[in-house]
Amino acid sequence: MMGFTWYMLGVLTGASAIFLWKFSKQYRLNRLAWGGLTVGLFLILFSIAWSAGAVLEGVPRAASMGLLLFGLSGIVLLTFTYKYIDTKLGKIAFEKVAVEPAVEIISPVKASKKVKQAGAALPDIIGKGVRYLAYVSLAIALIVGMVSGDKDYEAMVRAKFHDQKLTKVNENPVVFQLGEKGQGSSNYVLIHEGQGYGGPFVLGLRIMEDGKIHEVIPLDHKETPAFIKKIEDANYRTQFVGKSVADDFIVGVDIDAVSGATVTTMAAAEAVRKGAHMAAVAKFKMEPKWKKAPWKFGLDEILILFIFVLAFVPTVYQKKPWKHIYLAATIGIVGFYLNAAISVGSLSGLLMGYIPGITDHLIWWILVVGTVLGIVLLGKNVYCFRICPFYGIQFLITKLGGSRFNPSAAILKRSKSVANVLLWLALMTSFLASHPALGSYEPFAMMFSLNGVGIQWFLLPLALIGSFFMSNFWCRFFCPCGHALTKLRQYRKKILDTFKHGK
Repeated sequence: MMGFTWYMLGVLTGASAIFLWKFSKQYRLNRLAWGGLTVGLFLILFSIAWSAGAVLEGVPRAASMGLLLFGLSGIVLLTFTYKYIDTKLGKIAFEKVAVEPAVEIISPVKASKKVKQAGAALPDIIGKGVRYLAYVSLAIALIVGMVSGDKDYEAMVRAKFHDQKLTKVNENPVVFQLGEKGQGSSNYVLIHEGQGYGGPFVLGLRIMEDGKIHEVIPLDHKETPAFIKKIEDANYRTQFVGKSVADDFIVGVDIDAVSGATVTTMAAAEAVRKGAHMAAVAKFKMEPKWKKAPWKFGLDEILILFIFVLAFVPTVYQKKPWKHIYLAATIGIVGFYLNAAISVGSLSGLLMGYIPGITDHLIWWILVVGTVLGIVLLGKNVYCFRICPFYGIQFLITKLGGSRFNPSAAILKRSKSVANVLLWLALMTSFLASHPALGSYEPFAMMFSLNGVGIQWFLLPLALIGSFFMSNFWCRFFCPCGHALTKLRQYRKKILDTFKHGK
């Protein structure tokens, strides 16, 4: 495989040399132009070699970073070099040779093709049949996933403590005792669930007779993997060790949040708080003197609410300089500061009933529920091309590229079919696995927190490099979340039109 990689790299290097030679025959090139073209091509070739080698060594993150750091830099350098050559140096003048105008002869075959238009399109019934089949399959997948989503808590705990005897001592909440009864201090594992940004998760609280938490064990989760990785890297669970079951467990008071994963942090604290307080009352007979968790409404929620409300004001997102200021705010606040971009996992989780509490997760309610209600009640999709921070990133990159490639109507029509298939696959995966984040492949977390998984490491360079040449590249061809919101808006319009015309 490595030999083939070097062979292809040699072919690309030869093709680059031929390109430079032919380009030099058409344009006047000075040292600056030669340097920009050479370095730009070298960076692109180096990024390909770097990425291929990283993939073969099993390090996808290094491959993704290589494409972004070297490949995108090379493309940017080539673009600016070409602009410099085209505006400052110009083309080499050639003598024009007069050519007799060709007479177009239209053959009978071409003429007949122009006439025959009615039989060119596929029957509309086939398209409708495919759409209905897709809807039915999604409904079945949702039902199957919900019915088969029962959790085997005992198997989860046995997977963590496979060398110890396990005895269920309580049903609601589910509590297991580790080890033989009467041997030393009692060792209990209390099971409790929480609701994160992307889906639910299951935690085990290891509690002993001293009334303290000795371990917080992640047993199962359907949360966005990037958020789970972020709190694991921050050793978030260690904060609970040694605390009494009667403590408050309030984020910002006796528990520290993890920046960029605030919703997941709040959800984990809520799950530990409820589980510990259950144990305090049922097992240790304590009076509930702990503080209740207050509504989480601080600077983060104020900023999100402000950005969401401004999305309904046309002057803000249409006219300069307000549009650029607003885009910068969405990138900085929604993207990098809060890392709260909506994904198809957020929408599928809403359909599956994985809805976090509003007191702790107001940001989720403002973005996800607010966006859906904006479409249903007002017919306005204020998230796509306004609040979405990844759209702001694409907008900046397209401006940097300068020139825009506008695809033909045929390509745009086919792109809708591709987006439909990708959306269907994402929802089918989420529904069947009853795991909203499993079907979410968007590179948003990778972009704003560098915590991507799997294919996201390769989709991010593809999206950013594609945006350099075409405006809204990701939105047009690949985004399942944006396509789902667009579909919802279209269905709303059809339903209203049906009632309006009485059909």
